[in-house]
Amino acid sequence: MYEGPEFRHLVSFVAIAEECSFTRAAERLHIAQPALTNHIKQLEDGLGAILFRRVPVGAELTEPGRRFLPVARQMLHMRMHAVRAASRAGAEVEWPLRLGYSPYMNHDVLTEALKAYAEIVPDGRFLSSSDCTAELLAMLHDGRLDAAIVTLPATAPELSKHPISEHSLLICLRKDDPCASLTAIPKEVVAERLSIMFTRHSHPELHDYIMRKFNRAGMSIEPVDTFSAPAEMQFMVKTRGCFGLIREGVPLDVALTTRPMEGFTLRIGTALLCRKELQRPVLPLLAYRMAQASGHEADLNIPKKPVRRLWENDSGALRKQG
Repeated sequence: MYEGPEFRHLVSFVAIAEECSFTRAAERLHIAQPALTNHIKQLEDGLGAILFRRVPVGAELTEPGRRFLPVARQMLHMRMHAVRAASRAGAEVEWPLRLGYSPYMNHDVLTEALKAYAEIVPDGRFLSSSDCTAELLAMLHDGRLDAAIVTLPATAPELSKHPISEHSLLICLRKDDPCASLTAIPKEVVAERLSIMFTRHSHPELHDYIMRKFNRAGMSIEPVDTFSAPAEMQFMVKTRGCFGLIREGVPLDVALTTRPMEGFTLRIGTALLCRKELQRPVLPLLAYRMAQASGHEADLNIPKKPVRRLWENDSGALRKQG
């Protein structure tokens, strides 16, 4: 009876998936290619699925292979954690939480997540990565991250979503702009002067959602320039005198201000995402704390006073709370 993949099978599988080549993977692992091929054959026979297909440029994952990759990476990560925990040097080391976050999120919220994690898992470690939402989702799917704080929408049925906040998008403009004297910017002015937008490849779903909302409101938006970071948007507005979109509450350059759009409201949400089958007990609590820091705790469907006497710590064991 098959008892699951061996360590060498997982190492070989992940190496080929990352190198997209049996040859390069064998060189990376310093083993003969026939041995590497045999590892994959044994793994495929055990799982009852073909994991790779040969292509002219090397090898690519099949659909079963893509589904297995995050699990394989997680199994390797767990093995590494177990080895460290068993050693004297690593006896006090907790399995680190690998958390990604969008550069558009409020840093005060991330700070609250760090603080909450230190309180809930006193001996835990926290590894963070900042990138665009599209890349964070890819890192979640392939197992490089345990969770990520992203801007919604993010359609991914295999991911659990823990809401954090929801904010309106406002027009960002210079304080000396004539429109700054208005209480709200008319739609026709928005359509004419909103000339910059974040790059679509960084978050295709959000980009398309915003453009659809504008079109349905009768505003034909045609951005001519793009940016990849929130600071760049403010720089472009400041130096060029155009309009940009910014979340309410985001710190502004001293030369800039914000105004709502007349007769039109655009709201976007932020959530903590993780794979359903790999969710760690600490994550819903982190989302709750971040929601509190955002002033949106009422939007969450979890108790305001969670049970404190016993709960699972981040490594899966139960510990008493004082």
